[in-house]
Amino acid sequence: MKEPLPGNRAAARGSRLAPSCALRAILCAVLCVPAVAKAAPASAWYQPPVSSSGSQATVVLSDSVDALVRGLDAEDEGKLQRAADAYREVIETGLAQPQPDGDRIVMALLGYERVMVGLGLPDSVVPIIDKVIQRRPTDPVARTVQLRTLSTLYRDDELRAAFLAWRRAAPDNAAPYREYARIMLQRGRTLVADTILNEAARVMRRDADLAGETAQLNVSMGRWEAAAKSYRGALATQPWLETAGLMGLQRAPGEARDSIRNVLAAEPVNMPARRMLAGLEWAWGEPRRAWSALAALKANDDSTRAAWTDFANQAEASSAWSVARDAWLALFNADSQLETQYRAADAALSAGDAADALRIVNQKSSGPDSLRKQLLTPVRLAALAEAGDVDEARRLFETLDKGLDPLARSGLLRPLVTGLLRVGNLERAGEMIRDSDLEYDDELMGWMALYKGDLAAARRHLVRAASRRTELVDALGVLARIRLNSSATLGSAYLALARHDSASAIRHFVSFADSVGSAAPALLAQAARLSAPAAATQLRNRIVSDYPSSPEAPGALLDWARSLKSAGENDQAVEKLEQLLINYTDSALAPQARRELEIIKGQVPP
Repeated sequence: MKEPLPGNRAAARGSRLAPSCALRAILCAVLCVPAVAKAAPASAWYQPPVSSSGSQATVVLSDSVDALVRGLDAEDEGKLQRAADAYREVIETGLAQPQPDGDRIVMALLGYERVMVGLGLPDSVVPIIDKVIQRRPTDPVARTVQLRTLSTLYRDDELRAAFLAWRRAAPDNAAPYREYARIMLQRGRTLVADTILNEAARVMRRDADLAGETAQLNVSMGRWEAAAKSYRGALATQPWLETAGLMGLQRAPGEARDSIRNVLAAEPVNMPARRMLAGLEWAWGEPRRAWSALAALKANDDSTRAAWTDFANQAEASSAWSVARDAWLALFNADSQLETQYRAADAALSAGDAADALRIVNQKSSGPDSLRKQLLTPVRLAALAEAGDVDEARRLFETLDKGLDPLARSGLLRPLVTGLLRVGNLERAGEMIRDSDLEYDDELMGWMALYKGDLAAARRHLVRAASRRTELVDALGVLARIRLNSSATLGSAYLALARHDSASAIRHFVSFADSVGSAAPALLAQAARLSAPAAATQLRNRIVSDYPSSPEAPGALLDWARSLKSAGENDQAVEKLEQLLINYTDSALAPQARRELEIIKGQVPP
């Protein structure tokens, strides 16, 4: 007999069965006994009733019940041999009855299997299972335990014989094929599993019963379109397979993904398939396609609105603001709720679309006017300031200023000051800051100092800012490389960037790079991120050629390679990635470069 490795025993114990506390809950329900805390002993489960005389009546529990309770308590205490003896007593006593209690036998059998695996004696389970099956030949739990145990012991001939015996005992049941195929898949014997499932389809003519196992088999064999079809069919009756489907199908290579999309997006449109498709698109880095998969669902359904809400929250958490805006807007169009209106407008503002944010807040929604004013006014004011309509934003603020407490006033004033900074009215922005609590806002004060060219003050404030937005981190990276305390040129570059004037910002960054020596790569990298592909290539080439020892050189090579890959120039992209891996072996970007290289060469799925 070939014994499994100790690691296999531990794995089997951890994955195959629920802990005894779950069985305790089931047993409580079966016995109609009040539930107690897990730590309570079995004797605490039952309190004898009080007789009319005031004394407790004597109640005797049956031996089998006492044995099952003893087994659960012993297992909880780690006394596995004592638990095994109690579980075996329950099984043998139950089988001796003219009408065996199947529920109690099943619980005891599962407990016996669990503790014998813990003792390292799984082979001792086999004779007990044989006794149970002799009395209960169609018991699915006993048959499953038998297959699982024989598989653990690597008794392949007996395993096959047990499967055939179960199939003969229950010819119209899909369970024998399902459990045997699962075991074969777990052991990596995909061809055997394929044969079993094909045989089941031929004999039973009910593909839906084994759709989940067929889907897993197709995934393991790389049959992606067939796997998608199987999962779509299985989800109709087995919705819990959605997670397994996501984990399996997201490994599909790029060339197989369109076939998966076609299967899951096919008519008729249904929630499980669309939700799985959305999850796959998200995992593949396609949030816009993910939303398109869900947007096709009809809005007059609670499950649809729940799926849209979950997606919108996920998009917000991932800062995919334009997609989040679309999801919240779809919800608002369906329910006209004030909350979804606010979330849609706020997402539009975060996406940089101030005009759309204004359009959304101006629509009608449910809720009292006072609540609408309280919730939507800050968004409207921020959108006006972002859109450059600072005068209108200031008039709106002045109509609200009276009666506001300092905290609310600062909250409304902040987007107005930000708008003033972006239109270059630094003097007016400074006046408004001095008249409020915003002078303690390190992020706002830091940006204002940077726009003025006061680099020392900008460093001091921005490093203390609570936010760690991408643009703030990038600015801190540049300031850390430049030793100057002031520079009007750099201030003008960031002010142009705030105004969304990329061309002017690039010009200022590049011109300033000529005067800062070794800090030039930081400015050139910033300019490259803002530039069109051709201009970005020239700037990255300058970083790599003129400043090969700079921290920005590996990043410039990686961005350069990704740009070449997007343009379809894979050979040149490979050259840049190999240059990075050879010249910058210890770079933190080396693992990313290695993966990009493997993707291009087709060694791993994208």
